[in-house]
Amino acid sequence: MSLQKDDGSARGEPVPLEHPLYGHGWSSAALGPFELAEGNEPGGAGETVLDAGLARAAGVEVGDTVRLSVGTTPQDYKVAGLVDAPANGLGRQSAAFFTDARAAGLSQRPDRLTAIGVLGEDGTDAGGLAGRIEAAVTGTDVVTYTGDAIGDLEFLDVGRSRGFLVMLSASFGGTALGVVVFVVSSTLGLAIHQRRRELAMLRAVAATPRQVHKLIGSEVLLVAGAGAVLGAAPGFLVAGLLRDAFADVGVLPADFELSFNPLPAVAAVLLSVLGALLAGFIAARRIAKIKPVEALSESQVEKGELGRTRKAVALGLLGLGLVTSIVLPLLIPGQLAIAGAGGSLLLLMVGSALISPVLVQTTTRLLTPLLMRSKVSGYLAAANSTANARRLSSAVVPLALGTAMALMQLSMLNTVEVTAKEQAATGVVSDYVVTSGTTGLSTDLAEKVRAVDGVGTVTPVARSQVLITYVEIDKPVSNPFSAQGLEPRDLDRTLDLDVREGSLDELRGDTVALSRIAADTARLDVGDTADVDLGDGTSKELKVVALYGKGLGFGDVTLPHGMLTEHTANQQDTALLVTGEDDGGGGSAGGKVESGLADLADGTPGLVVQSPEEFGAVEQGEFTQQSSTSLIANALLILYVLIAVVNTLVMATTGRSREFGMLRLIGTSKQQTRRMMFLESWVVILTAVVVGIALAIPPAVGAALGTTGQPIPYVEPLAWGGIVVFVALLGWLSISLPTRSALRGRPIDAVYATE
Repeated sequence: MSLQKDDGSARGEPVPLEHPLYGHGWSSAALGPFELAEGNEPGGAGETVLDAGLARAAGVEVGDTVRLSVGTTPQDYKVAGLVDAPANGLGRQSAAFFTDARAAGLSQRPDRLTAIGVLGEDGTDAGGLAGRIEAAVTGTDVVTYTGDAIGDLEFLDVGRSRGFLVMLSASFGGTALGVVVFVVSSTLGLAIHQRRRELAMLRAVAATPRQVHKLIGSEVLLVAGAGAVLGAAPGFLVAGLLRDAFADVGVLPADFELSFNPLPAVAAVLLSVLGALLAGFIAARRIAKIKPVEALSESQVEKGELGRTRKAVALGLLGLGLVTSIVLPLLIPGQLAIAGAGGSLLLLMVGSALISPVLVQTTTRLLTPLLMRSKVSGYLAAANSTANARRLSSAVVPLALGTAMALMQLSMLNTVEVTAKEQAATGVVSDYVVTSGTTGLSTDLAEKVRAVDGVGTVTPVARSQVLITYVEIDKPVSNPFSAQGLEPRDLDRTLDLDVREGSLDELRGDTVALSRIAADTARLDVGDTADVDLGDGTSKELKVVALYGKGLGFGDVTLPHGMLTEHTANQQDTALLVTGEDDGGGGSAGGKVESGLADLADGTPGLVVQSPEEFGAVEQGEFTQQSSTSLIANALLILYVLIAVVNTLVMATTGRSREFGMLRLIGTSKQQTRRMMFLESWVVILTAVVVGIALAIPPAVGAALGTTGQPIPYVEPLAWGGIVVFVALLGWLSISLPTRSALRGRPIDAVYATE
């Protein structure tokens, strides 16, 4: 509902409200409980009782007249009384009360009840009373709610938000765990690489592979256990910050409360420790299994060639990643392909990590002519990069992963947003769009607009959300899709959905039209039957009559207008698309239509007349929320990767203190050593950036294929350039600063400090 003060005009002066305004029958006030502060309860159809906060915002008192509108249908009411809000306040809504009969008349579905509130006698057990009610009411499925569970019924967004968090945790948690194991494995690999001499000596004095594994496993268990326990408490703080961030973008209610329980912390600690142990086992596997003599030799000089098995596994993972990211969207398009394209990054990253020493050597060979321009430092940088490719690859891997994740996420989000805007801009072909600045549009408004002089075609648009049930990998699943309701009459004069198959002229009765993405996801084609659950829970089997391409801009499901509005709570339209009559010369009677719509808006509360250019994609709000949600979740993961990048690069640099000392003892100056590390840092940075860009492209292409049908993702050059510059700066600082620190002491101290 919306509220207007009587200013003498037909439209009234709108009252800005902090919360949505809902109307209730007076008998429901006891459930609040609300108490009369002034005046009396509503005594007739023309009276209302307002909550005191709403009355203050509107500047009205008992006895004044206010105008309340349901949709765009206004009615004047006398304020019979004011009520005080419950002790916990009205944080979600403003309230207006009517007689029960008037409330039923204002309801769009007076034949249906959403819920029945029951107040028990003093001392009555709520659970026992709920059980007796369920047993007493027969002939229908009755569900009772007591205590805190009533919130799920009163505030439907709380239940949806809980489901959203469960889905986000399930999908994001697996990815995060995989990335953590991958990054930790790379870091541990570097730490073990720096201890090759120590571990080789242990193998030489008869330590068995089992003992080496046990040694490293014990150290990892100690460090990982301590780190995981210390990270559990800040984890709860981060959870609160994430809740606030999700609430700010609108995917969680502002008053959504988190349930803090120790069990998730215990599970997180166990998963982190197990992941670290797995990473430690992988990192220690090679040094533990080789012969003692070979271990001693490899502690001095790295083994040059990668094993055949390692190369084969790397090529297999790279091939599987390319298939998952690009080929899968071509063979199995839809949401599953989009998810596969996004998840393929980890496969590509692991494959690249296995052959990362080869990539470092390749980059070094290409850069050698440039490196050699600095005779001493360049020669040392080229020689070190070639001989110690495995060590440098440990620094390249997390840096490349951070680059790839940032670029892929940015590309996928931009592709969806830009495509949705383009589809909305080209899809609305009407002359005008009529919307409401407060609530929805009453369904009878379409006839009033059709009666305006010069109007030729009016297409009412209703919005809702539906569930489509389909079989995915031999299991039925139900997924939500945004839906719109349209009348097919003269639809081509107001809206262009880019119909690919079938015809929207057949959108009558039990029929449905689907976007290409929705049809591919549910494996449906023209003529098939779709199992659809409408907004009020009604299940229908609908014949697919058309497939269209502009689902991002207008919704994935299009239903007959009457069907959609009949099965929604408010039964209101979101917009009216208006095109004038043909003036005989190929144009439309724009002047008369514009004047007539302006007159109608002057007399209708909340009515807004826009041009198609001003009317953005209705889906933009939803996609912005989805994009922001994904960005927030992945930003946290990318932050972790960046911390790991800094940690790895600092470890790799400080671990070379003995090498720096030896170089200085044989005559290399501090400046030459710093320049050598500067040149080596660019080998690492260029390798990481090139690999990161190469890894980001296939998932971005696959996501573009799945969402737009085109293999070209949207790339924002400035944003990509900014990410590359940031990664380069981060890599350079993480190497140059530890180098300066390592060169501060005496060379002889650095040489013998590690002996």
